[in-house]
Amino acid sequence: MPEARIIWRGKQLNQRTVAMIQAAERLAKFQFTILQGSYNKGGVAASAGTHDGGGAVDVACADLNQAQRQAVVLALRQVGFAAWLRTPAQSNWPYHVHAIAQGDKDLSRGAANQVAEYRRCRNGLASRGRDDGPPGYYGMTWELYQHYHPNPVPGVQPPPPPNTTISLGAMEYARTHDSMSGVWGADRAQVLAWAAHPKVAAISQAETRPPAGVPWHLHFQQMVRKIQLKFKLPATGVFNAATGAVMQRYGYTIIA
Repeated sequence: MPEARIIWRGKQLNQRTVAMIQAAERLAKFQFTILQGSYNKGGVAASAGTHDGGGAVDVACADLNQAQRQAVVLALRQVGFAAWLRTPAQSNWPYHVHAIAQGDKDLSRGAANQVAEYRRCRNGLASRGRDDGPPGYYGMTWELYQHYHPNPVPGVQPPPPPNTTISLGAMEYARTHDSMSGVWGADRAQVLAWAAHPKVAAISQAETRPPAGVPWHLHFQQMVRKIQLKFKLPATGVFNAATGAVMQRYGYTIIA
């Protein structure tokens, strides 16, 4: 019978693959960001069909350091994936870990070929180069891992949800003060990050911090004016309730 498919973290995978990823996260001690899932026929040409069936997953690594990237590869291999770190030097793609679940019933032909190459200690690319990851797990499968680890450690806790509360008191303080820390400083940074988001585009990414020599409070006033102009509000430079109401439309909560 085919594997049971589910949507998990916004990607289509199967239950076996998800269980394997969760076990790998416990080993690595942090939560992975899934870049691409399975059953994505023709979705990404660079994947050469490996994601057409089940058991395939790509883990985002562009924002991880080298030690964290290697930890992802090792953990995935330990639970039964054929896994490699892919780098921009290899092709036109960002840093990511490409992994195929050994023994998955729904593997595409391309994925099955990569598993065979992995077991030959190769890199799974068209170059058929030597494997560049941690050795010793070429014969591991999920079923073997479960046999030797029947009592998994507690799961990895997901990161806390982002703060979406903005204080009007903090905004008034930011209008007249430069140094801000703690929750109020975070609120100021949150407003500017929101304004610079591509879906808002009231300011540029470079404007989330003041230029050299410009005091923070003056810069904040200027950015609030830009936000107000973007949304056709009176350009007072004062973050008031009307300006806050715009952020409420984007899911933020405005408090006193």
